Amino acid sequence: MTRTASELQQTTEIDLNNPELQQALQIIQFTHNSLFLTGKAGTGKSTFLRHIATTTRKKCVVLAPTGIAAINAGGSTLHSFFKLPFHPLLPNDIRYSARNIRKTLKYNGDKCKLLREVELFIIDEISMVRADIIDFIDKVLRIYNRNMREPFGGKQMLFVGDIYQLEPVVREEDRRLLQPYYTSNYFFDAKIFGNYPLISIELQKVYRQTDPVFISILDHIRTNQASEADLRLINQRVQPKENPVEEDLTITLSTKRDTVDWINNQELDKLPEEPIMFEGEIKGEFPESSLPTPIELTLKTGAHVMFIKNDSEKQWVNGTLGIIIGIDEEAGLLYIHTDDGKDLQVQREMWENLRYRFNEKEQKIEEELIGTYTQFPVKLAWAITVHKSQGLTFKKVRIDFSGGVFAGGQAYVALSRCTSLPGITLAEPVRRSEIFIKAEVVSFARHYNDNKAIHLALRQSKADKEYFDAAQAFKRGDFDAFIDNFFLAIHSRYDIEKPAAKRYFRQKLNIINQLKEENKALRAEQVRQQDYLKKLSAEYVLMGKECEHEGMTEAAINNYKKALELCPEHPTATKRLKRLEDHPT
Repeated sequence: MTRTASELQQTTEIDLNNPELQQALQIIQFTHNSLFLTGKAGTGKSTFLRHIATTTRKKCVVLAPTGIAAINAGGSTLHSFFKLPFHPLLPNDIRYSARNIRKTLKYNGDKCKLLREVELFIIDEISMVRADIIDFIDKVLRIYNRNMREPFGGKQMLFVGDIYQLEPVVREEDRRLLQPYYTSNYFFDAKIFGNYPLISIELQKVYRQTDPVFISILDHIRTNQASEADLRLINQRVQPKENPVEEDLTITLSTKRDTVDWINNQELDKLPEEPIMFEGEIKGEFPESSLPTPIELTLKTGAHVMFIKNDSEKQWVNGTLGIIIGIDEEAGLLYIHTDDGKDLQVQREMWENLRYRFNEKEQKIEEELIGTYTQFPVKLAWAITVHKSQGLTFKKVRIDFSGGVFAGGQAYVALSRCTSLPGITLAEPVRRSEIFIKAEVVSFARHYNDNKAIHLALRQSKADKEYFDAAQAFKRGDFDAFIDNFFLAIHSRYDIEKPAAKRYFRQKLNIINQLKEENKALRAEQVRQQDYLKKLSAEYVLMGKECEHEGMTEAAINNYKKALELCPEHPTATKRLKRLEDHPT
């Protein structure tokens, strides 16, 4: 699968020494098992997703529940890819029955081909995806792949996210419609997983925070096990809001969008400079609901902003905070001082809206550019919603829950955005009632890192990995490693008499015959060249003799030397050259 430059630049080194990541990689690379990869905030889920998307040999697509999440992940939205309606997808809706679904969805030939060719579907931010959507995707893949017996039509699914964080947003009327069919709205309560339990790997190592006390508090809050001592430590961070120092890049996190907009507008109005409005540009298809920053972006010198796109030159990343220290409207430049002390010149950037298509000629999945959005890669950032902060990292945050906590996991998401406990200030104490986790989340999480299920999948993949390692060793010419891995693979699973294996071995071993023929041809060519050089060398010897006869000693020496360059063992040239050099007169 081809990847965009913007996506490749986001790829960071994956920690291959992390045991859970090693298990997840082996399951995705060498089995057909679907996998739920989860973990606390800052454990490397997004890094794993990008690593798989850019390195897998499987034909894959990356999908996400929201437009902004899809753009950040370098993929498409679930709704656009599968043409999902925005209403609840009830199991008994006759429009989506096996008989009627093709007529209702009206997929074109390219879409049908794509659904058949994709081997791996990666879905990011899975905690925000409803159960009925998962069942609908399962139904679509079974029908369009003509494989009704296997879950997801035999396709491999990689679900990435943390159900302890943000939950699906479901309107009350939709909740009532879904309630008779689903015990909860979470993706893991999809009916498909009742018959086919999902392998779940939880990443354990936290990379964002390093203080073990803070990590412990966050873990307790995440799992709804916060003690009074945990709350006391957190609530020591309550501080009244003071007039901020201009260089203070503390960002406020609030659960309410109205509060965030009010803070950002109020702080912008306080600045003495005249506001400047920069208008973004949409080309092609780019839904306004998916714009990463406003199409009418109003800024001033002194404004607090946040970068919302990774920089190709790695000067900043998505989530870097800064202050605008100058605006050159004519040159189209912002001058920004970042929270890590850099002074940057920032130009407009372009976001891409992509859709997937299958390249029949090259037999691979490609991303097709269908629209772009150009604007400065920043937005006002005195404040941001907890919802929009998911996945970001900050050094200093102020948490304002005055609007109330109305969804499970919001308190955890807000607190875990910060790299350290001293970096947090609270507008008011965190109350125990604001830390709540749904019972179904706790129940499902008990299945994380089920060694029996994981080891069964790994055992199934052991032979595939050994055959793969043997093939890679053969390709690089390391035949000792090839033999070692090959015999390990045979002992794990005897595949060499299967037709596919026979074809593979025939193809690889035929390389030896090809090399033999090439070597034979090269040797024949070498003989022809040597014969030609001997003839040419003999001509130089004749010219040397003629020069000797005419008394042109120096010219004779040069001819004999040229003869020996072409044929170093020519006896006459050797003998005459030695005589002339020993007795030049």
